[in-house]
Amino acid sequence: MLEIYMARHGQTEWNVLGRMQGWLNSPLTESGIQSAHYLGREIRPLEFDAYYSSPSNRALNTLQIATNNAVHITCDDRLREIGLGSWQGMLSEDIEKKYPKAYREYYFEPEKFKLEDGENYHMLYKRVDDFVRELLDRHFEANRFKRVMIVTHGVTLMMLRLIFNGDQIHKIKDYHVAGNAKLHIYKYDGSRFKCLHEPTEEHLKR
Repeated sequence: MLEIYMARHGQTEWNVLGRMQGWLNSPLTESGIQSAHYLGREIRPLEFDAYYSSPSNRALNTLQIATNNAVHITCDDRLREIGLGSWQGMLSEDIEKKYPKAYREYYFEPEKFKLEDGENYHMLYKRVDDFVRELLDRHFEANRFKRVMIVTHGVTLMMLRLIFNGDQIHKIKDYHVAGNAKLHIYKYDGSRFKCLHEPTEEHLKR
């Protein structure tokens, strides 16, 4: 059996300002740093076979703080946030005014959403699904218990959960961005995924 522990990065300066980050980055706030320490208190007593992170500093720094820089972390580009091209760095309210149709589709019609200079949800699904398949090939063993830890981003974490739950892309609108540095735990038994723990879901800017 394989247990998969997952968390979004800690709060960042752009989270507070309501700016879209995507593949760009902003530093963790003091609150973000503290939540990473709290995450560490939850996971440090446990033994993990591997630690994975998005290469974005806000995710990597969260996992480094949580583990006291005492473990090897594998950075994987497939765990990056959805790439939002020219939206990145913009305030959400400005995006809504300038790109009303695309903004509405981003939140409410994800199967239709597209940006000329960014990713759509179908592209995100493919790369996250590739990561999941490789993760299972690498770590799942039917007769041995194993555990991995992943720190990623709001929408990417939603996509991981959607894939684990066997849902279609249009269903991602029913998922919500979880709180920063909050644990989600799933197990895989060789045939299906089962959710063991979900934090209280929160509507937050992505």
